[in-house]
Amino acid sequence: MPEMTVEQIEEALRKEVQTIDKSVQLLAVKQSKKKEYYRVTLSKDGKSGSAELEKDVIKRYLSQQGKGKELRSALGKAVSHLSIRYQR
Repeated sequence: MPEMTVEQIEEALRKEVQTIDKSVQLLAVKQSKKKEYYRVTLSKDGKSGSAELEKDVIKRYLSQQGKGKELRSALGKAVSHLSIRYQR
């Protein structure tokens, strides 16, 4: 598989986040300070939060055309944390 770009990752993660929770938006995907991770910033109801995802998990997800349960689980946890964290 060719080298993945941030744009490819962002597009794939945006679609996946929308399937998990339509009210959550993906704001940004950036290289983390830790070389083997990407920092994903999510927003819901004007509040934002971030999570770090392993490059290998994202790479496996992209190579399987969206069939990776590991990435969906990690994103689900981030979305859930964002929802619970700011709930009043």
